[in-house]
Amino acid sequence: MKIVKHSVFLLFLLLFVQNVSAQSSMDDIDPFLKDLIGNLSYTEGEVESLEQAMPQEKFTWRPMDGVRSVSEVYLHIAGSNYFLLSFVGGKKPEGMSEDMGKNVTDKDEILKMLKDSYAYTKDFISKMKMSDLDKEVDFFGNKTTYRGILFVLLGHSHEHLGQSIAYARSNGVVPPWSK
Repeated sequence: MKIVKHSVFLLFLLLFVQNVSAQSSMDDIDPFLKDLIGNLSYTEGEVESLEQAMPQEKFTWRPMDGVRSVSEVYLHIAGSNYFLLSFVGGKKPEGMSEDMGKNVTDKDEILKMLKDSYAYTKDFISKMKMSDLDKEVDFFGNKTTYRGILFVLLGHSHEHLGQSIAYARSNGVVPPWSK
């Protein structure tokens, strides 16, 4: 019984220390960036829970020829997180290619790619300096700022969440958060 009490106490202490550590690192982030990361985390949660709710056999489904399949949409989200950050100094992972969406259809592998891309994105943003947000960058022939790229990144994630919701509902899958 004594071992159980000590184990529970140690587990509580470990979780408390991790929580305090996470809070103090988030406290050092500018409120704008903190809000952006919070919104990305929310979108990530919905994207990933919907990805998990889709049956594996539907990952090659597409609404019509020439349109991304379920797996291709999720891989597009993951890849675009890296791609959009490349405009503000982010790096794509080793081995990432344009056609990766054509080869990967395993939902667990795709979930890992999504999680990794969102983790990288949030970590990268948390290290940005507010003074960098006004820097100008060329974005497909248009001038914008680092802040503008972050808005595009967030909007892009929401856009394809909406697409994924439509794909899920077309296949009889109810988004987990709306049950």
